[in-house]
Order: sequence, then C-alpha cells, then structure tokens
Amino acid sequence: MNLAVIRAEVDEYLRIHLHENAAAFMLKKHPFQHISNQELTQQLVGLQKARYKFPRLFENHQIIYPPKVNLEQTSSEVTATYKSQLFKIGSMIDLTGGFGMDVSAFAKWCPITTHLESCVYLQPYAQQLLKTQLLPTKSLCTDGIEFLKKTLDSYDLIYLDPSRKTETNTKAVLLKDYEPNVIDHLDLLLNKSKRVMIKTSPMLDITAGIKQLQKVGELYVVAVKNEVKELLWILSDKEVDQVTLTCINLQTEQPVFKNLWSTQRNTSYSKPQKYLYEPNAAVMKSQQFDSLMTQYSLEKLDQDAHLFTSKQSVDFPGRVFEIIKVIENKPKNIKRLFAKTARAIVTRNNKESVAQLRKKYQFTEHETDYLFFTSSQELGSIIIEAVKI
Repeated sequence: MNLAVIRAEVDEYLRIHLHENAAAFMLKKHPFQHISNQELTQQLVGLQKARYKFPRLFENHQIIYPPKVNLEQTSSEVTATYKSQLFKIGSMIDLTGGFGMDVSAFAKWCPITTHLESCVYLQPYAQQLLKTQLLPTKSLCTDGIEFLKKTLDSYDLIYLDPSRKTETNTKAVLLKDYEPNVIDHLDLLLNKSKRVMIKTSPMLDITAGIKQLQKVGELYVVAVKNEVKELLWILSDKEVDQVTLTCINLQTEQPVFKNLWSTQRNTSYSKPQKYLYEPNAAVMKSQQFDSLMTQYSLEKLDQDAHLFTSKQSVDFPGRVFEIIKVIENKPKNIKRLFAKTARAIVTRNNKESVAQLRKKYQFTEHETDYLFFTSSQELGSIIIEAVKI
C-alpha cells in the first residue's frame, strides 16, 4: 500500500482523469516518480467504483483503495448502513472484515467493534479506512475463526461475509462452497455470541440455507433499486419455530414485505382485474407469493407468470399498474393495436423475449405505457396494456 497516492496533488490528478478508461490510463506516462502505474491505476479504479458504490468514501480524500476484486466483494455503502442499524448492540466482531465497509457502518452505532482480516495485503487498506474515518475499531490481521477459538471474549453480534469464490473460480451457490464454511463452525459461533449475522450471495437457495444453518431466526433479502444484493441470515442460540422473512428494496419508496417463511402453496387465480402488480426483486427471490397475496388481498394471473391483480389499488412491494385492456396474444391483434408505438415491454411466461418483440413489432421505448406479454390461468396467452402508477 503506497501512501503517496493520497497526496493532494496525486488525488487532484486522479480526479481530473476520473472518467478515463483504466486500461488506457495504465499505459500512459504519469508525473509521479514514486508511484507505479499499477498503484496509480488501482487508486483510479477505486475512485471510479467509490463514486457510486461508496459515495461518502469518494468525498474523503484520505482513502486508499485495494484492488478491484476486493472492492467488488465489498458491501455497498447503502447495504452496509442498512444492516448496521438492524439491531441495537454494544459489541460486534467482523470475522471476515475485508476492506472494512461493514464494520465501518457498525462502528457508527456500536461502541465496541473489532475487524479481522486474514489477507496480509488487504488488512492495511482496512486499517487506513478506519483511521481516516476516526473510528475506534480495532483491526487485526488474523484468521477470524482461529481468533474466535482462542479469545475469551464474547460479543453481542458476530458478523461474517464468507468468500463466495470456490477453487474453480466460480461463484458459490452452496453453503459448503463458502470460505470459511460456516456450517462447520455453528457451535463455536453461537457459543461466542447470542446473535450471528451471515451475509451470502443472493444466488444461495433459501430453503436449503434454512435447513443447513439450522438456527436461522430471521432472514433479510436485501435489494437496491430492484437488484438483490445480499441475503442476511440471522442465527440465534434460541430455539426457533419459524423464520421471520423480511424483503426490502432500498432506495425506493416501496413498502417492506415481512412474513413467516413457509413452503406451503395454496394459490388462487383470477383474470386480470383493474390493477396489475409486479413484485420487486427481493420478493421474487423469496418466492413467498401466497403470503403476499394474503397480506395485500391479491390474486395471481397464472402459476408461472408471477403477476398479481386486484380490483382496488394497494401500496405494494413492487410496481403497480392500472390495466387499460386485455387481448388475446395473436400477431394480428398486436400489429393492429400496438405495432410501431412507444411501449415498455415486459414478458412473463412468454415464448418470445423482449428483444424479439421489440424488433418484430418495431416498438420504441416509453416510461409509463406498458405491454405485458404473459399468461392467464383462465385466458391462456394474453397481452395486458397498462399504465404505470
């Protein structure tokens, strides 16, 4: 880690070149004798990433950014802040601290925080991050699990963000593929804390995760602007009868969807009524459609369409549309009514893709006027013309 990259003149230079391509920037000659092109480009890429992923860090001119791969595995500022405020705690330890974004967020609310990172080159970046934010977090370069085995301390919260890369360099979709393998250390974790928070990829299967982790009391499906970013598994040393599920879509005004996790399915179907509902990505990940229908007094269009309808408009965790008309999905109908018009296109359980439909019928873009190419249990293949509310 080269401290020279945060000198005022270097920082100013990098911000002037902020919009440059990193590969091209790497090959240029730069006016700094004691900074390599690789170090300079790494800092540039960090600033480019921070501008959108960590906006508060971007405004801080003393942050030194690690390699891109570490930044990609780091929680965003918005998700780190969200999870840090879920529980009132007096002490927490991050066993897989990485660059330190998560523990930084916790340190703003929690009096005693500890950051552990086993990677020798990465831990100094986190230490600098904590120092420049004036946070009292203790940071150590050590293996989190081994530290926990030896320490006599216990914590209000243990946090882990296990690595999602396997030996074959593909993203892990099973808990046993994560490093560390938390399943092997459940007893240790719950002996040292009454509450454990584990962050995993949204690719992880929820039903399998609940079964394997055994002590899950709460599960948070966290999306940002309709893209699921992470699953947060809250483990407790208490006996748990049912898992409380929370689906949230951050940086939107959509309501939070909360229910008790269930594998039961008892869906009712209906023709399209006055309003149409498309669940946000967090709800879609949960697949808790029966509970969704019960809470919001909705009915489903079809088994695989995952679109819902009602006679009355409700405040819904997703997008809401007012239905204009419903027609049979036939080319002659589409050409006569909608060809060459401006429409947003959505496909649900439809043979043709959005790109194919746009090309075939020469649709142009629109922000509020929609065509849904979907299916109905009662009507078969249909097109719904609707306006986004």
